[in-house]
Amino acid sequence: MTGLAGGAAAAPAADEGAERAKARTLSIDDITPRRGEKVGTGMPIMLRFNQKIRNKKAVEQALVVESTKSTEGAWFWTTSTRGTSLAIFRPKTEWKPNQTVTVRAALKGVKAGNKVVGMKNGSMSFRVGDSHVVKINSKKYRAKAYRNGKLVRSWPVSLGSGGERKNGVDVLITTSGVHLVMAHSKLERMISPGKEKGDPGYYDEMIPWATRISASGEYIHQNMSDPSCLGRRNCSHGCVRSPGGDAKWFMKWSYRGDKVIITGTKRKLDWNNGWGYFQIPWKKWVAGGALKESVHT
Repeated sequence: MTGLAGGAAAAPAADEGAERAKARTLSIDDITPRRGEKVGTGMPIMLRFNQKIRNKKAVEQALVVESTKSTEGAWFWTTSTRGTSLAIFRPKTEWKPNQTVTVRAALKGVKAGNKVVGMKNGSMSFRVGDSHVVKINSKKYRAKAYRNGKLVRSWPVSLGSGGERKNGVDVLITTSGVHLVMAHSKLERMISPGKEKGDPGYYDEMIPWATRISASGEYIHQNMSDPSCLGRRNCSHGCVRSPGGDAKWFMKWSYRGDKVIITGTKRKLDWNNGWGYFQIPWKKWVAGGALKESVHT
């Protein structure tokens, strides 16, 4: 992106964070997706700014999203993990497949508040690929993958078995809702959260063909134990266990931003658990924007 960064950035050092706190210019530290990336039809656009913004209306007016196939969408404001402002653009339902989307940020001279002024303009484009949607029913123990509305693959799965509650939440139940593919890993190290070696339920394993679908550690990955569970009952720690060949196929087939819709469990996906933005009803999403209006790209 001209004038805008792309992809995930490393956490700033303490002195760097102090310098940013004193900064009087507004800029975009990071943008997702990456420039030129081919993404799924559910992909949000995430702009992380270098500081908190008071005059979000002025900044949002400077942000323009264009696409070769018109799509209704809207901005939503929240706070990044670094404590700075995060603007997220999401289509109402999904992007139309096989098109180009361009983001333009005319920030130069924009007064963002507290004598903070936009530093420079920028633009970036990415591609939307075929429509990929995976539907998983926890009560039928099966995943079904659709390309442009047509079923292309189906395989047996096992979801979270449940049985471990923390703060009133059973953390071993897979969350139901509209997940988005976030990342791919040929080999992912998975460690039981909050446990030490020797504790009941402790694990530390290298898991092949892992596709992340939430920030809380949910993946679609290769099954590593008890193959009798697949297609018959839920026995995982919250992930979607799959036969090795199917997990590998899905990891290579899917784009970041593909929808993974899981139904039938007693735990709902939180909107801020990874990219669970489709969990927010459309009217509430639009109300979360500074201008409180949707646009047609």
